[in-house]
Amino acid sequence: MNAPEQWVPSNAAGHDAIASLTLPSRPQILPEKPALPTGLAILRRSRFTVTANGSASIQARNVVRSVLALMVGSDAAAERTVRRVENCLTELVAIAYTRTHSADMLCEVWMDSSHLFISVEHDEALPDRHDETTVGLNVVKTIADDYGTHITGTTHQTWAAIRRA
Repeated sequence: MNAPEQWVPSNAAGHDAIASLTLPSRPQILPEKPALPTGLAILRRSRFTVTANGSASIQARNVVRSVLALMVGSDAAAERTVRRVENCLTELVAIAYTRTHSADMLCEVWMDSSHLFISVEHDEALPDRHDETTVGLNVVKTIADDYGTHITGTTHQTWAAIRRA
């Protein structure tokens, strides 16, 4: 596990107490994969909700296909990346559906110069990695270049990053 990063505010002169603050490291909810570079600049972002029911994965896949057509275009390389994102999001939504009590689930897709990111919010933490219900998460682990989950207020957000072709 990496040591916490040292945070120093830009106007740290005379603020020794603030200058010595450290940021906590991220929780190890999912196994570690190679970390993405820091300081990524979001170029485009879209949020949408899907009804939390048995067809949520299909709904999310259909929406993200349209969104990604606008974001990345339709050449052969983009199409391969879009299919990876679609498959990964389908699995994330299917898993999140089993962990949510809300009527809707919030999905996001955003991109920077070299990655596409997706996320799904759900009410409960994902099951332990040894739990049989995480078969879909194994698909996410295979497709995504990086992934993780964290708590956002009262919900959990599971995300994945896929390198653009």
